[in-house]
Amino acid sequence: MAACGGETAPPASVPPPAVLPSFIRFAIAAALAAAAASVQAADDDERCRELIQQQPRPAIALCENAYAAAAVRGDARAAEDALARRSDAELALGEYAAAARTLDRVAALPGAAAWEPQFRLLRRRGMLAYRQEQIAESLVSFRAALALATAQADLRAQGQSWNDIGIALRRSGELRGALEAFLASLERKRAAGDTALGALLNNLGDIQRELGDAGAARQRYDEALAAFEAGGRVLDAAHTREALGLLAAQTGDAAGAARFYARAAADYERAGAGGDQLRLTALLLRAALDAGDIAGATAHAERGAALARQLGLPEPAALVAQRARLLRLSGRLDGVRQLIQAALDRVHGDRGARIDLLYELAAASEAGGDYAAALKDWRAWRDADVERLGAEHDRRLEQLRVRFDVAEKERRIAALDAENRLRALEIDRRAAQQRATLLAVLVGLLLLAAAIWRWRQRERVQRAVRAAQLADEIERYRREAAALAADRGRLQALLDNAANAVVALDAGGGIVALNAPAALRWNLTPGRAVGTDMRTLLAAGDAARFDAALADMDERDTRVALELGGLAAAALAPLGGGLAVLSFAADSAGGAGGRDAVGHDAAASNAVTPDGAAPDSATRNAAAPDVAVSGDDAVTLEASSAEERDAYRRALVELMLAAVAAWERSTGKTRIDLAEASRIWRITIDEGRLRVRALERYLSLAKLPRRPRWREVLRTVYYVLTECPLEPAEREALKRRLEQVQDAVRRRSLA
Repeated sequence: MAACGGETAPPASVPPPAVLPSFIRFAIAAALAAAAASVQAADDDERCRELIQQQPRPAIALCENAYAAAAVRGDARAAEDALARRSDAELALGEYAAAARTLDRVAALPGAAAWEPQFRLLRRRGMLAYRQEQIAESLVSFRAALALATAQADLRAQGQSWNDIGIALRRSGELRGALEAFLASLERKRAAGDTALGALLNNLGDIQRELGDAGAARQRYDEALAAFEAGGRVLDAAHTREALGLLAAQTGDAAGAARFYARAAADYERAGAGGDQLRLTALLLRAALDAGDIAGATAHAERGAALARQLGLPEPAALVAQRARLLRLSGRLDGVRQLIQAALDRVHGDRGARIDLLYELAAASEAGGDYAAALKDWRAWRDADVERLGAEHDRRLEQLRVRFDVAEKERRIAALDAENRLRALEIDRRAAQQRATLLAVLVGLLLLAAAIWRWRQRERVQRAVRAAQLADEIERYRREAAALAADRGRLQALLDNAANAVVALDAGGGIVALNAPAALRWNLTPGRAVGTDMRTLLAAGDAARFDAALADMDERDTRVALELGGLAAAALAPLGGGLAVLSFAADSAGGAGGRDAVGHDAAASNAVTPDGAAPDSATRNAAAPDVAVSGDDAVTLEASSAEERDAYRRALVELMLAAVAAWERSTGKTRIDLAEASRIWRITIDEGRLRVRALERYLSLAKLPRRPRWREVLRTVYYVLTECPLEPAEREALKRRLEQVQDAVRRRSLA
């Protein structure tokens, strides 16, 4: 339709169809495919169940498809059921090897080691052996399943296993054993609350009927009939009524048997079980003949023949035998032989049916007066009966063989179980022994670790104690060494009392102290002059003579005069404590020109010169106590005995030797390094070589000065004990020697 103005309206815009994302479409497709596969798998599983008995060959493929679908889903139980049904189909085809392989596949499924799958697998293996007439093997499997169910205290599974055992024992002819097994099954099924007990009760009735216990059999049949009727199982109820009829016939109650048979026939007819009807007709006919009801028997015979024609089946041998009996009792012998002979040809392999037929044939020949034929027929009947008895004997032997095989297999299984238990016990014992050994080792290691830890703790404590003791000891040695050294303040006071210029020098020739005249000589400040090397204050030639004089003083251990430029009456003398005194006339220093501080001033000379002439104690103590004590280095030895003097000198030398050896071993350095480090002993140059003449004199008894300076020896030992990393044994040995010398000095000082 044209719009106003002659223009055509544009078409209405149509929205494009919604397009789903590709991953959503893929997910939907996958879900639909999975649903279809699930439906197909369920259909295959159901058809597999339905076709196992009617069409087992197609059922195998369907069961395999159901198994594959269950495996994809990861459903182990469904996979097990599918393979189990496949084995049933193969069993129905008689393909026993294939069924066994399928059961092996069941055993390999995930989770097959659990007790329930194991139980089901053992039952199916037992059924497979049962179908192959391997009764002993089936019993072994059934009893193994029972043992597993008993171990799990599962009453329902126990009831199933006892029922399986009862069926196998009944098949082997062990009626008593089968009866006990069925009773055990009934007890456990009832305890488990199982209500479907009709078949089991019917089996119990059959066993008790075969054993001749009619009363118990009647009770079980009644219970089974009630269970079947309560469950609406018409066909099973008919079978039970048929069994009740057989029981009545066995006890001579022909009328009762006829009633049960008639009711069972009606049930079979209602259920459409033509084959059961045809079989039951022979029993109805027999019951009527036993009751003398010829008319009723004739009706049953006609009904049976008509039913066989209707079903297209040959008449059963039992029905033919009863028809021949009816004809014989009715006097109608014509055609009996042909009827029976046709049936004999059909049941050539059925020994029981042949015996009944031969009996009726012989009886009919005898009733017809044909005694020759009757004799022949009776002989044939007898031969068949003997064959039956032989077969029964063989069957009994087979039963015994089966029992023996079962017992032997069970014995072997028991022996293997016992052996396995012994091995398990041995393994447990070894494991326990290994655990005990491991535990003992662990305990031993823990104890050892604890002992080592405690030892280390003790060692650390002892080391800490030793370290503290060593620190205290070193500090004490340092204090003692310091006490043995000359006190600088008192030394300065001593020098200030001297009239001459006096300079106290250490072992290296450095200034330790000097008095005012000496300081004036070189324009030095006494405090700042300490540490100045004396050689730097002398002329070049005087420095060499100074070193020579120092060496000569150390060698002779006495006062040595020397000539120095600008210094009058210069001399060097040992002062003790490792010190030496340089003295010269004060006027050469520009001073008052006082007396010689070393040789002429009595107080100064007595104070600074250890020449053996000991000043009186009052003067010594007042002038310079430290220097006076230093003079005790040369303790007057003349008052001692020669033996004591020699022992004292020997102890000094041995102590000095031990100290030098300890220094060299612990530091790897020489005695010259010891003298330089300790600054106790003077180092000199002899023909270009460094020497420590004063120290070396204390390393030989022959060179030891007549008045040895024991303070330098003790200070040296203190220095080694303080500064050297000595081994404990070496330190203790050195300390013992030190104590010996200290004791000797102490005794002589007191003397």
